[in-house]
Amino acid sequence: MRLLLFTGFLGSGKTTLILALAGRAAKSGLRVCVIVNEVGEVGIDGEVLRLGDLEVREITAGCICCEIGVDLVRTLRELEERLQPDLVIVEASGIASPAGILDTLRRYPTRSVGAIETITVVDPTRFDALHEVLTPLIEAQIAGADRVVITKYDEADAGELKRARQVVRGLAPTAPVHVLDANRLETLASLLEALVGREVRA
Repeated sequence: MRLLLFTGFLGSGKTTLILALAGRAAKSGLRVCVIVNEVGEVGIDGEVLRLGDLEVREITAGCICCEIGVDLVRTLRELEERLQPDLVIVEASGIASPAGILDTLRRYPTRSVGAIETITVVDPTRFDALHEVLTPLIEAQIAGADRVVITKYDEADAGELKRARQVVRGLAPTAPVHVLDANRLETLASLLEALVGREVRA
């Protein structure tokens, strides 16, 4: 199974993006599961995702990049045995860094996880403010990404988009960058095709 790991600070648009990608992937014939990691007692994002009639697992006891990484491995093994998904999408908590999660997956490998790709979601409308106060976290999320998605194209102004692109390019010079326009479905389709490595049906 292919694993897509999404990181990004709270409010960056991860859940909205994942819901759209997972729904489109399922319609194209892929067996899709979603794992949501929110630090807290109530998994609100999990409830939102469940509205899309997707197979969702929630991990809410802590952050999967540190003390409860084994819970992620256990959940992946359960999905592997029960559902044999083609695609597993992991929505990490807003405070997670890709490096910590990947380290856990390397130490406790699962049999059928093949390709793993990390995607960091960036909100250009709040990027400068967040980068100023959360510099190490934001930079670790971007630097650890295989691919970066800049969301809210339709809400950001030209200066915000330019600034986000500049910082992303400086921190992740080789990572493909996708700027997502919520009003253009073809941008979503091209992103999904890049992520799953094959053409998907509309």
